[in-house]
Amino acid sequence: MRSFDVVQAEPGVQLPDLEGPWFGLPVESAIEPDSVATSMRFRTQLQMDSCSDAPAVLYVCADSRYRLSVNQELVAVGPAKASGSTWFADAVDVGPHLRPGINTIGIDVVSYTTSALGNSSVPRMGRPGLLVRGSIGETDCSKPAVWKCQPVAGRQFHQGHYTLFLGIQETVDGESSGDAWLQPGFNDSQWQQPVLNEQWPLAFVPRPTLAHRPIPQLTLDPTPVAAISTTSNDAFEWGQLLRGESLQIPAGTDVSVDLDAGVLMTAFLSAAFEGGPGTRIEITAAECYEETPIQSPWLRRKNDRTDHIIGDLYGDADSYTVSGDGTKEQPERYSPYWFRTFRFIRLRIITAETPVRIHPLTLTQTHYPLEISGTFASSSALDRILWDVSLRTLLNCMHETFEDCPYYEQLQYAMDTRSQALFSLYLSTDDRLIRRAIEDFAASGDPMGLTESRAPSVEPQFIPGFSLYWIQMVADHVAHVGDRSFTERFMGRIDAVLRQFDDWVSADGFVISPADDGPVWNFVDWTDAWRSTMGVPDLGPRRANTITTFMYINALRAAASIVQFCGNSAIAREYLSRAQAIADCIGTSTAWDETKRYFRDTDRGRPQSVHAQVWAVISGVVSGAQASDLLRRATADEELAPCSYAAAVDLFDALRQAGVDDCINWKPWEDMLAANLTTWAEDTVSLRSDCHAWGSVPLQHFPRYILGISPAAPGFAAATIDPAPSELEWAKGTVPTPQGPITVHWTRLDDEIRLVTVTAPAGVELRPAEAAADKAEVINAEQRTLTFTLRTNLLNA
Repeated sequence: MRSFDVVQAEPGVQLPDLEGPWFGLPVESAIEPDSVATSMRFRTQLQMDSCSDAPAVLYVCADSRYRLSVNQELVAVGPAKASGSTWFADAVDVGPHLRPGINTIGIDVVSYTTSALGNSSVPRMGRPGLLVRGSIGETDCSKPAVWKCQPVAGRQFHQGHYTLFLGIQETVDGESSGDAWLQPGFNDSQWQQPVLNEQWPLAFVPRPTLAHRPIPQLTLDPTPVAAISTTSNDAFEWGQLLRGESLQIPAGTDVSVDLDAGVLMTAFLSAAFEGGPGTRIEITAAECYEETPIQSPWLRRKNDRTDHIIGDLYGDADSYTVSGDGTKEQPERYSPYWFRTFRFIRLRIITAETPVRIHPLTLTQTHYPLEISGTFASSSALDRILWDVSLRTLLNCMHETFEDCPYYEQLQYAMDTRSQALFSLYLSTDDRLIRRAIEDFAASGDPMGLTESRAPSVEPQFIPGFSLYWIQMVADHVAHVGDRSFTERFMGRIDAVLRQFDDWVSADGFVISPADDGPVWNFVDWTDAWRSTMGVPDLGPRRANTITTFMYINALRAAASIVQFCGNSAIAREYLSRAQAIADCIGTSTAWDETKRYFRDTDRGRPQSVHAQVWAVISGVVSGAQASDLLRRATADEELAPCSYAAAVDLFDALRQAGVDDCINWKPWEDMLAANLTTWAEDTVSLRSDCHAWGSVPLQHFPRYILGISPAAPGFAAATIDPAPSELEWAKGTVPTPQGPITVHWTRLDDEIRLVTVTAPAGVELRPAEAAADKAEVINAEQRTLTFTLRTNLLNA
């Protein structure tokens, strides 16, 4: 696995000042008709008499995106999405890509307009520009005279029908917007010298505050196409493309071929051609085969995701018109600007008056380079599959931020991100993307109230409960990482969120939810009972919200653990006091239906959902035998709206907390596997996305509950080892912590007794389950080993 060549600052290293003028075009760039973005390109040619191993670092930022190539090789893509008002500059080491002689550096800049949604997670100032700092050899690349620039004609970016949040679909004319500008022999005599910030027609628009990129760049893994799925014409030898050979398509032909990547992935695409002027190439990336959508893109009909007989591919196509300049030695290339998400790719070739020779499509898989050291294995073959698919899904939803679904939105939502961050904490000690997510939400919304539900985003949206998920995300980070100096920065923001909810609490203990209006959406879950209300339960005329009330109680308790860790016991006691007062009130209110013995979703009517029961347990309003009875009945009650994949983390946590592990049901995941998904679907209501990482629950559930490893003190200074009851013969795995790895291996001795062996760094206090027997611990300078036996009660539950 390799990543883009972006330099990460070492601790204590002084990074250069990023202030100073940006580059722009001498005249304002006109936007292409029907496009949501403008484009401009910068190129320079440098003579290198020799090359050394010394880094040659350029610091690069752009409004809104850039792609930097050296000698026709893609080297970096950025900048990372801005956080609040802070934008980031990348440190790009171009040294490894230089060679003696003439070197061509090209930077392709796309700027989203402020008058259209564009890529809604990418901030923009509506002022196309490029920042470059640094030197290569004796050349100061921050000088405008080093560069030539030109607006890009013949390239349109569309909002798309299926990818309506992204604005990444392209229509490109290779004659005016091909890749020839990256070649060393390109004639740029008609290009102009860029102007500096203060010389610009839009100089009155201020530039943002810049910081150094806080996360590593994305991976770049060349990946072969796995198979040919189907084609509109079997007369062509499509297998040549799989063997790395080119294939000629005659003049006057309209033919398509569906390529199968083998699994769903996120990847940059590149197509290459020889000759064939006027040939139109259409590339459609799709997650699966499906029947005609009921309401595209929202409501879909999906069964076997590989069935191309009954189903078809539905997605937005990129269109490229071939210039015909490509040769065998120097093929013409087209690469969509941003990565695509797909399992299948439809390549449609419509030739004009001359034939075209197409080369194999190049896939370069890309995602956040998570350094994975967490492991899990067990006697169950299904567990192995669930783990692997969960990991693939998570990585596909991690790029510059965590993402809800990489195909449709690429937006970072707090509920989704809290789950994904927790999953990654059980896989890796690399928490940089989690820190960035915590900061993104803290910088969003009203500093004196709610965080936004998604951040970064150019379109504000508020889901009140998601601000509470953000607080839980901070608490998870404290438990697993325990960085006080980082956490202290968010105490004021946490308090602001909690005070907003405190203002909504009624005299009888309910959170009274604001109306679903404008940017406010009281979403809880994608469950069929709430289909018509877009995931919002019926809150009655008063809008008394039982589920959110329980969530608020839980958030107050999570916040207490955060501020206690940061040394403020008085505020911790205040939060706990508020939580208990509301719990006492709501527990005896009209939220409880004495006849059905369930909690209602509101203050009247019949109980509606499993969710209210789940949050009653998580919040601690009910516990012990009452919690066990409540959840055992609720999860079997078909009259209650069940929890979807989105709420699976909460559901499984509550079931374990209540001691009813036998109610945990993996059948929904098995059903997805039976339908030939290779990543977890978004929901069963819309069937929209086939890749959504809130379904990657095994990544937390297996290490935390099957192995029983969880933090018992901030930063894993202490760990609880409490394996859940299980019918497995054995299970083993490792959880990475800041202290070092903790490994658990247990095996069944007979029907009821398991032998548990734990190894951990010597400095980590190990706290075995209360029911542990035959405990023995050995400690040396570097490691401690704990063994004990545990009686399982699953079969007798």
